[in-house]
Amino acid sequence: MEMEKVSKEMNIFDDILNKLYRESEKNPKKTLQKIDSLFKANENEKDKYKSQIKENIADDLRMFKAELLYNIGEYEKSIEILKIGTSGHDEIGLVCNYVKLKKFDKAKRILDSIPNYTFNTFIYANFYESIGKKDEALKIYKTIQKDKGINHFVYYKLAVERINELQKQNPILLNSIYYETGRPDFEVCDADNENRTKVIELVRELPEVKDKFEKNAGIGIVEAPKDNDKNYYWVRFYEDNSLIFKTEYNFFIYQKTFEIKYFDKKNNKVLSLAEWRKTK
Repeated sequence: MEMEKVSKEMNIFDDILNKLYRESEKNPKKTLQKIDSLFKANENEKDKYKSQIKENIADDLRMFKAELLYNIGEYEKSIEILKIGTSGHDEIGLVCNYVKLKKFDKAKRILDSIPNYTFNTFIYANFYESIGKKDEALKIYKTIQKDKGINHFVYYKLAVERINELQKQNPILLNSIYYETGRPDFEVCDADNENRTKVIELVRELPEVKDKFEKNAGIGIVEAPKDNDKNYYWVRFYEDNSLIFKTEYNFFIYQKTFEIKYFDKKNNKVLSLAEWRKTK
């Protein structure tokens, strides 16, 4: 019950933040003043439930302020705020600012130090464009394009757009890095993400999975209809104990009906859940 009240307060704050993001498009300086006022109010917050999310609110406000300063060209001020943080979002924000200031060496040092996640490689490709290295950028974008498992993410579509541009006879290169917004209502995935979330939840609620999921277990989508041109999601549940692999279940969840079937990978057979349970 307490967590529900805390969650409710976080949702209320997200609504406030979304409203401020909209306001910032018309009056950024006034919005900066409101952010500072919210900072002070949050520091003095004594409410039992709001106090539990003070750190979350402070961090979201800090990130919003840095993003807004970047958007209005106050790059040095944005950098000062981002240097306070330690997240990957902070690091990418620093890269964006350094590129705008043409401090490419500083930007590259950060890029070389961050994990090789797909989104980060997309940022690296942006960086190559900004320093005129079209071929290096194109190579990375094409690598991203080949990974159909991420084609529901915004940056996948942006990578494809950049490929189309860079393959023109006289392409226009980027002169900035994609600054990922912290706006709560911004959709980083397309509509398919709702279905992906739902199929994960359906598998998690299966009796065979539910009892084991809390400890040393994971669920992942192996393939989606957008990847395999079929009408189902292939979802895998796996349980392990330290380095010893213990259990693996594979399920097909059909796109239109959300019917779940068990995939016997070893024998390449698809069974109804009832049929599968009889074999156990």
